[in-house]
Amino acid sequence: VSTQSTWASSRRGLLLKSAATPNPECLKFFSLDDTFANPGQVLDFTSAHSAFKSPLARSLFELGGVRAVFIAEDYVTVTKDEKSEWPTLSSKVFAAITNWKHSGEPLIDETAPSHPDTAPHPDDDEVVLAVKELLESRIRPMVQKDGGNIKYVGMDDGVVYLQMQGACSSCPSSSVTLKGGIERMLMHWIPEVEEIREVTEGDIGELEIKLSKKKYDAKLKQEQEEKKQTK
Repeated sequence: VSTQSTWASSRRGLLLKSAATPNPECLKFFSLDDTFANPGQVLDFTSAHSAFKSPLARSLFELGGVRAVFIAEDYVTVTKDEKSEWPTLSSKVFAAITNWKHSGEPLIDETAPSHPDTAPHPDDDEVVLAVKELLESRIRPMVQKDGGNIKYVGMDDGVVYLQMQGACSSCPSSSVTLKGGIERMLMHWIPEVEEIREVTEGDIGELEIKLSKKKYDAKLKQEQEEKKQTK
């Protein structure tokens, strides 16, 4: 449970506030009367290099002391490094967000997909579809309340692979959230789910290749068996 603390900025008529998250290195910034991303759109920037398409994210990294930026429809979560202090950095974040809002610059390339991880795929079986539906409708909104997000990476032999993003990515209590909350909910509603494992950004590519190869091999084997039956 996050400890709520708020800061207000009404510079040039734009009201902004911040609230603490379960991760002490992250603050959630939001506006009472404005939004940031499009409905359903989430953007996770883990480095200044990855933020080159987003004027807002780029300006936040340029402040110094910012390690990651996560942007959703109703809020922006900023992760600071260990050397920076929120009393100083938060005022700079307020100013950067306010300047971006009044600049008229776009958030990012509008062709960026919205939650492609939980979108139904033609190869998804009933279990995977159920997992994606529960993540999208119940679990993701719960995690986003604390300034984070969760990304579906894949499922194999009863194991669901997820990536924690935003405030959840480096939160001391992320393992509790993953195992105690998300895993319990998925296993309760979907008996086929046996375990939840967290995947880091650096491991996603290798895991996706592994899962894709396994799915391809299974499909190839099924086609070969079907050919034998037709002979």
